[in-house]
Amino acid sequence: MLDFGRYNNNMIKKAGIYDPYLDTLGGGERYCLTVAEILLQNGYEVDLFWSGDPQFVNKAAQRFSLDLDKINIVPDIFENDANKLESLEDLENIKDIYSHHHSPKIRLLLQKIKITRQYDLIFYLSDGSIPFLFSKQNLLHIQVPLIQNPSSFKKIVTQIKLKKFSNVICNSEFTRRVAQKNLDYECQTLYPPVDVNKFESSSNKENIILAVGRFDNILNFKKQDVLIEAFKQLNQPQWKLILAGGSMESPEHNHYLKYLQTLADESNIEFVVNASFNILQKLYSQSKIFWHAAGFDEDENIHPEHTEHFGITTVEAMASGLVPVVVAKGGLTEIVSDGVDGFLWSTIPELIDKTNALINSSELTTQLSLKAIEKSQLFTKEKFAAHFLELINQ
Repeated sequence: MLDFGRYNNNMIKKAGIYDPYLDTLGGGERYCLTVAEILLQNGYEVDLFWSGDPQFVNKAAQRFSLDLDKINIVPDIFENDANKLESLEDLENIKDIYSHHHSPKIRLLLQKIKITRQYDLIFYLSDGSIPFLFSKQNLLHIQVPLIQNPSSFKKIVTQIKLKKFSNVICNSEFTRRVAQKNLDYECQTLYPPVDVNKFESSSNKENIILAVGRFDNILNFKKQDVLIEAFKQLNQPQWKLILAGGSMESPEHNHYLKYLQTLADESNIEFVVNASFNILQKLYSQSKIFWHAAGFDEDENIHPEHTEHFGITTVEAMASGLVPVVVAKGGLTEIVSDGVDGFLWSTIPELIDKTNALINSSELTTQLSLKAIEKSQLFTKEKFAAHFLELINQ
């Protein structure tokens, strides 16, 4: 277990973690649950606000290789969205907190205030909304760079809510720029934690191009269909493309996955669905090149949410010695320096040309692979923990 140090405080502190998308087991879930693990290891009692299947926590701990045995699962007090105020009348009602004539929305809000006051710290992953929180220290995490155009009233309410937050944390500079403009509030970047020490490069790598990402069309969809078409055009019969990723629904009922499998046809393309952490480690270690297409053919100024907001799998791949060839959009440009530790691409011909350059030159591949491993060390779990503890101890 990683030891991030402990507070010199005999009193047990209480923290709450909220993530509305826990059952997706994506990058945001890894982020939030790593925060939970760090807090547990630093003397906090940690509650997870969750009213869904409690087995998802065990599943997440296994998927992300986290120690969450001591986390407490408590009812989700945020699921009813009572923290959202839609009118001036709602705002006026809050002032009269002793009245017996509150609307159900306001009564729920007051209950939420009472509960959140019991915590020393609450870490809240935003779904686009901002809650009223009243713990001693409130942290808002923005994972998705959504462009918003709120009404004047909502802008006022947002500023009132933000006064209760000590920090607004974003997962990349790309996300931070969008969030800061939306909120008119100073935000900070804390890159996601990547357990790079758990990945290593095999001395016997195979001719494999690997892509890792969810098999769905939600938000920043991974565009595996683009990669399949590019691999067909690559025309390298000695190479294999492996598409690995999670599926929330059973694979036989995942229409997008079935579409991709049909698209792959009889090409040398393999699908690995809902792989365990150990299987992913092995895939990374065996592969030579890493592909990523999220954000391709999207205008990141109009729809920044359609890009990769950071790119944890890219860092995992680099830590495993793969050379990343990733789309030049979103947070991926903060991870990969073109021609130094990987390649960035904007068009399918460019993806194919840069991939062929690696296939045709083992010297270039080795050079960029070593630089990729070096770059991955900027995003370690230890650095994340140190920065996070610095934020909450300010």
